[in-house]
Amino acid sequence: MIILLLIGTFVMNLIFNYLIMRTNLFFKIMMNRQFFVFLLMFSSIGFNAQISAFPWTETFEDSSPTRASWTQIHETNNVNWTFVSTATTGSAGVTAFEGTKFANFPANTSFADKTKLVSPPFNTAGLTSPKISFYLINPQLNGNANWVRIYYRMSATDPWITLLGFQPPFASWFHFANIGMPPNIYQVAIECENAQGYSTLIDGVTISNDDLSTHDISKLAKTSVKYYPNPAKEVLNFTSDERMQEINIYDAAGKKVLTNRVDADNGNINVSRLSNGMYIISGKTEKGNTEPFKMIKK
Repeated sequence: MIILLLIGTFVMNLIFNYLIMRTNLFFKIMMNRQFFVFLLMFSSIGFNAQISAFPWTETFEDSSPTRASWTQIHETNNVNWTFVSTATTGSAGVTAFEGTKFANFPANTSFADKTKLVSPPFNTAGLTSPKISFYLINPQLNGNANWVRIYYRMSATDPWITLLGFQPPFASWFHFANIGMPPNIYQVAIECENAQGYSTLIDGVTISNDDLSTHDISKLAKTSVKYYPNPAKEVLNFTSDERMQEINIYDAAGKKVLTNRVDADNGNINVSRLSNGMYIISGKTEKGNTEPFKMIKK
């Protein structure tokens, strides 16, 4: 009996110790799970935090603290914007406007690929008159250029509202500066639609409450064509280092509204019939270069 009792006690101790070990392991697992959930929640909060310090600029560099928070909406097919230092097609030798990288929409298929590049969410309650500025290259391929549209929305569930749309060619960095938006915007989106052009490139997206200074704008390389006055009322004059072949004028929606065959290195264009607003001037030189310019018609 004594031997059986000792054996029973020994077995009970083994079972008890086994249960204690399993219980401790269970609590460790639960603590690890809770820690994992905490980290997941912390990461989620960090990645979805609203940007509230302005002016804010997205450089698309690897070191950008907000680049990872940009998302993509595939409207047609599933072609992605990429963050690169070399364009997928066209723009040989082109470098980022600043830094080493830019946003690149490949546009290297024969389909009408269309994708929105969506910004992180903003808290713009402190901005009375928010403005967006950005640099763009949108070169032609066999006479075709891609469509580029800029949108904003007021919340994560509101529809996108078109701010600007255009299709004229830009072979070098062109600065769209101080485009006004309504107060309390939540996000902006840059959409590219493949129209058989070379890759579309975006750099230096800035959200601000004040107009960018002339110093900021003047950092863009000077072109060989000069247009004046700006704003224009009746006539827009031009002078060029090269002989101009034609000058096209596009409205803010990207529609060509005026074409002028000039065949001269200086002259003027009658713009009196244009409605007041912003227009893109695209001049083509005898060497085939296109020189874009933003004009305000009063």
